[in-house]
Amino acid sequence: MDLRNSLVARRYFSLLDRSVVAWMQKREVRPNTVTSWGLAAACLVPVGFGFSPWAGFVFLVLSGVADTLDGFLARATKQQSRFGSFWDSTLDRAADCAYLLGFLIMFWSFPHWRLEAAVVMFVALLATMLISYIKAKVESLGQTCKTGVMSRPVRVIYLLVWALLLALFSGVRLEVLWVGLGVYLALTAVTVGQRINEARRVLA
Repeated sequence: MDLRNSLVARRYFSLLDRSVVAWMQKREVRPNTVTSWGLAAACLVPVGFGFSPWAGFVFLVLSGVADTLDGFLARATKQQSRFGSFWDSTLDRAADCAYLLGFLIMFWSFPHWRLEAAVVMFVALLATMLISYIKAKVESLGQTCKTGVMSRPVRVIYLLVWALLLALFSGVRLEVLWVGLGVYLALTAVTVGQRINEARRVLA
């Protein structure tokens, strides 16, 4: 699912261009620096969730903004590079792990569900890594593989909504945790299947 060409995305990038990007250009902030800022914010997501869902949500927002901003800044300043692409993709994988660790920490408030949550979260993390790996492997073989319902922008938006629901509905937090994790696992598993089918088609 490609959200980058949607109306909301165009307005979002237009806002970045008029405000944040212009500010960064004046101060000669490099895109790779923004990528690193995004990982730093991602690493604070588990810490934030350890305090409250609202703190985790805020750090998720900051990391997500940095994740979209680095590429946009690179194109605006013509600083695109192969290393920049490598750096962005590598740190995205680390950020994915940090995001899911944050939600796992939320389960720790419910001792009777810790083991079950850890097992399901591990499978969800595995599916998340496979989505990115399949795409990278297919591209290394000279083809493209962008199919699938849970592309990274969609995953980040999903996690943001999940975190917001956890913050808003504290009285049913365990239920929101399990429903959110179950839907995330199902959608990422479906995406893995979609990308394997696409790989079979383009590499046959």
